[in-house]
Amino acid sequence: MGRIPGSDQEDCEVEDNLAQIHQSMQTMIGLHRQLLELVRQEREALTQADLQGVQQATYAKEALIEQIRAEESRRAKPLAGLALALRKPVADLSLNQLIILVQGTQSRQAEALRVAYQALQVLTGRIIEQNDYNRGLIERSLEHVQQMKHNVLGESVPASNSYGSHGQRVNRATSGARLLSQEA
Repeated sequence: MGRIPGSDQEDCEVEDNLAQIHQSMQTMIGLHRQLLELVRQEREALTQADLQGVQQATYAKEALIEQIRAEESRRAKPLAGLALALRKPVADLSLNQLIILVQGTQSRQAEALRVAYQALQVLTGRIIEQNDYNRGLIERSLEHVQQMKHNVLGESVPASNSYGSHGQRVNRATSGARLLSQEA
């Protein structure tokens, strides 16, 4: 039996596909909430210099990101079904575009998708902010380590007017950095 444009069968298929997309979005919201919590845990581990905690958070984040990618792939099937029913190329059906296309005939589902989309945008923004903060912590820590390394290892360019304990000029490039003086 062929589909008749605007038929009850086509409307039912559109509704089913929209429901599947909405369910997928709800799953993605849950996964993004977990990811935000992991990024916050990573921040705590970073501030406490807990290497094992940072590693655990990193591994857990990688696993969650894979789950998000898998859920995004699952969402592709009902999206392809909608593209067929709406006679639109899949590439033209971003979530925002989909909401606009169906809001006239499927207003309840369009609104549910809009709310889910907005929730994902907020969560994604928070995750990005927290990741940026964490990256800043790491960069500041690395700068601190580099400064400490410079302090311990000595000048990178020898001072031209350096004199030793006997009043003689010392070439710092050949003597190397010292933590203790020779006299000690």
